[in-house]
Amino acid sequence: MTGAAVGAAALAACSGKTGAAVPHGDVKDLKLPAHLDPSPVPGQVVSSTAGVPVAFTRYPAPYRTVTEPPGHGGTVTTFQITYTPPPPANNRWADELDKRLGVHIKPTLVSAADLAQKTATVIAGGDIPDLFYLNTATGQAPAAAQSVLQGAFTDLTEYLSGDAVRDYPNLALFPSYAWKNASIEGRIYGVPRPEPLLQSGIPTLRLDWLRKLGMTGQPADADEMFAMLTGFRGQDPDGNGKKDTWALSSLQIYWQSTPILNMFGVPNNWRLEKDGTLTKDIETDEFEAATEYIVKLWKAGAFHPNAAANTYDQQMALWNAGKIGMSGAALNTTYIPDVPPIPGVKNWATDLGPLIPPGHDGGVASLYQSSGIFGMFAIPAKVGKSAKGKERVKELLSILNYLGAPFGSEENTFLTYGVEGWNYDLTHGVPVKSTDTSRRAELAGQYFCEPTETVLYLPGPPTMSVTAQKQAEKLIPHTIADPTVNLVSQSSVSRGPALQQNLNDAFVGIVTGRKPVSALKQLRGQWAGQGGDTIRREFQQSLAKSR
Repeated sequence: MTGAAVGAAALAACSGKTGAAVPHGDVKDLKLPAHLDPSPVPGQVVSSTAGVPVAFTRYPAPYRTVTEPPGHGGTVTTFQITYTPPPPANNRWADELDKRLGVHIKPTLVSAADLAQKTATVIAGGDIPDLFYLNTATGQAPAAAQSVLQGAFTDLTEYLSGDAVRDYPNLALFPSYAWKNASIEGRIYGVPRPEPLLQSGIPTLRLDWLRKLGMTGQPADADEMFAMLTGFRGQDPDGNGKKDTWALSSLQIYWQSTPILNMFGVPNNWRLEKDGTLTKDIETDEFEAATEYIVKLWKAGAFHPNAAANTYDQQMALWNAGKIGMSGAALNTTYIPDVPPIPGVKNWATDLGPLIPPGHDGGVASLYQSSGIFGMFAIPAKVGKSAKGKERVKELLSILNYLGAPFGSEENTFLTYGVEGWNYDLTHGVPVKSTDTSRRAELAGQYFCEPTETVLYLPGPPTMSVTAQKQAEKLIPHTIADPTVNLVSQSSVSRGPALQQNLNDAFVGIVTGRKPVSALKQLRGQWAGQGGDTIRREFQQSLAKSR
């Protein structure tokens, strides 16, 4: 069994431990938390287009949003995802975090690769930490949604819906789409980590390589995209006289291949038809056309030879070594402070940039709208049901209110960069992280619900952030949402991860030539028969109720 499948089984086994059944509803019935507009900050540019991030032409002079430590002493246990090695035992940043929060944070840090397995194991064990990172997305820890419906976590709707969220003013700044898409069956079970809607499928491109190919702008159609991607392999863009560069480092369907799916108009996971039925992306002619295109790229050498097996860390190592022309990671406010020196990149502001995929025959592609969240922080049911349950829940939400402080605030600057003079220094008003690896490692436990990714701040010329914002305003109308976001299908929870793994494995087999493109017909039938049709039916039922 895969880790995700083991997780689903473990959660099913623990259903008797999680408490009484929880109330079920629909997102149409949910009163979303009230939304507060951000207070004006010098350098802040607010877009009039819904869903477009606020831009900053300068790093704000840090301002305080929380005047007193939100905690009441004692210990708060956490379960958090991390993308870096464990922090050192002697950790000045963690000591300062405890002081600021008024509690001792005792974290359990889990790598992305282990998230699904360890999420299931901890929940099944019953001893759930006070603040628990839940990510119910397929490919993360989808079985966690089942634990929510079985009553493992506190229903936070009464604490956060409507004007109740005003008790936590930083959380009231979160975009409404984040709260909506984090809800489960019309209830709020966690504080989301917000992300921009325009993020899925917008990878980072080596613009300096693009210029070396003689291209003066983004590819205008499928032919120009092909010329660019194959040119990154065949035209020695790094100028070292060796054929040791590639365009892409991964063959996962929904990662570096996403811009190509966008280019051919493949649906965002599902397509909602006019009659209310759903069509899976792999069932469409557009997916078949995109697959044929990707096969041609593979044959032309655009992919790294180990693209079928490269882990995320291996992909980023190739990117950081200057061997790959396109990274699946978006160039956003979170990534920018950690951009390492990349061979050949003299100025990241001009040599790196987003790839804007074209339509296959010109124009703008149909871009995938993200869910607008990357997980959420939930509070276990045992806390809410304790003798001082409500007081403890409010204390934990106050701590999350601190952790969710807006970009540029004193709190957010500390959470992102650490202790000034130790983890970072201010250079011309801009935080610059220390080059000392041990000091940088102290921040391994910083991944909370901070909304840093929902703004545009690109250090460099003051106009860069506004230019990116204006680009986003043009692209947002071309985005398509996944119609099943925040809907729950029991079969998707139990079978989705295995089905997705089978799809990815079959896709890799087709691209690398082990099977012909015509094998897609058999693949579609297998997917439908092994649970896909059941998942479709359950999502359609949920959609019908939510209208």
